[in-house]
Amino acid sequence: MRKVFGILILGLLSLNTYSQYPFTINLKTKTLSGRMVYFNIMNNDDFIPVRRDSARIENGQYKLTGEMNQMSSIVEFSIKGNGRYNQIRFVVDSGQNNLNVELVDEQYRMLRLTSDAKGCQIYDEMIDIFDSKANSHRVDGRYQLPAGLTTEILWDQLRALKKYPDDYGSLLYLYAIGRTDYSVNIAKGILETFDLYRPALKNSALGKKLYQDKADLISSTLGAKIGAPVRIFNVNDIDDKPFTNASLEGQNYLIVFSATWCLPCQLQLPKLKEIYQDYRDKGLKVIYFNNDADVQRWKKHVATNNLTWVNVSERMKPAVSKIQKSFGVFAIPTCLLVNKDGMIVYNSDQMDAGLDQLDAYVKKVFLQ
Repeated sequence: MRKVFGILILGLLSLNTYSQYPFTINLKTKTLSGRMVYFNIMNNDDFIPVRRDSARIENGQYKLTGEMNQMSSIVEFSIKGNGRYNQIRFVVDSGQNNLNVELVDEQYRMLRLTSDAKGCQIYDEMIDIFDSKANSHRVDGRYQLPAGLTTEILWDQLRALKKYPDDYGSLLYLYAIGRTDYSVNIAKGILETFDLYRPALKNSALGKKLYQDKADLISSTLGAKIGAPVRIFNVNDIDDKPFTNASLEGQNYLIVFSATWCLPCQLQLPKLKEIYQDYRDKGLKVIYFNNDADVQRWKKHVATNNLTWVNVSERMKPAVSKIQKSFGVFAIPTCLLVNKDGMIVYNSDQMDAGLDQLDAYVKKVFLQ
């Protein structure tokens, strides 16, 4: 099975690699002899390489051996040319993996890979599905997909993965879909496909993580829908003093998830400040989350922008926030309005990304 890949193909996949499952990669090539090649085995917890190997291809072949803690993993293969790295990702299974890699077009950084590994063949099929619908929307090497097409592709891939309930490579790509889409509908589709897998896959470390992540996403997102009671959380403010939204019982308040590095967040900041100024004397409170671990940058941001509302942060790296995820928020900025009865009456992520209706909703809660 042959594939032509660019570096922008879908996929942030990886797997922890410690010692359990030995693997061997036997690489052959006609176009890469004499060139340095690089192998990065990725970690699926934080998407960084946990093992790096490099070598110069001699006589058109190279052999790499090692161990993984699961039956399959993702490896990133790359070469350097014209000051750039040409990259391709593929699945490596435990045992023998016979690969052929060729440089198709160095100008456009295209590599072609052939593998006899079952996990890689499943991965190839998923890329085929992507290519069949996305390639016509590629301009100057970049995908410009119309609204809804990405979701359509993911549903096609989920249906295709149901054909492989016994293969770890199928679980691996299912996990990848879960990392690229955080909607409730896709999460439900992932769990529907996952339910068909054999017990050994469900009970694997990756299987358990996938199930828990998607179950939590569905639960938290539904819990932050309009009409749901607000979740109680505890966090420290900018002075490192404890704060809980339980202290605002009986009051109208906004919960804003933001970050100093987030440009859309900064673009919305003037509108939020204006609304706060208009309704502060009527009792409106704002809890403004900073989703970042850089405390000094956060404090400077608060001072520079004269943010006089309640400024809080879990002081964690982006995408690690437990409170943000507990509200089903996986992208920022997101703004929630809670009324004096403790009910969520507005969720920008679900209805009003530009905050165009926020003023009207705030006005309404103070009229009730």
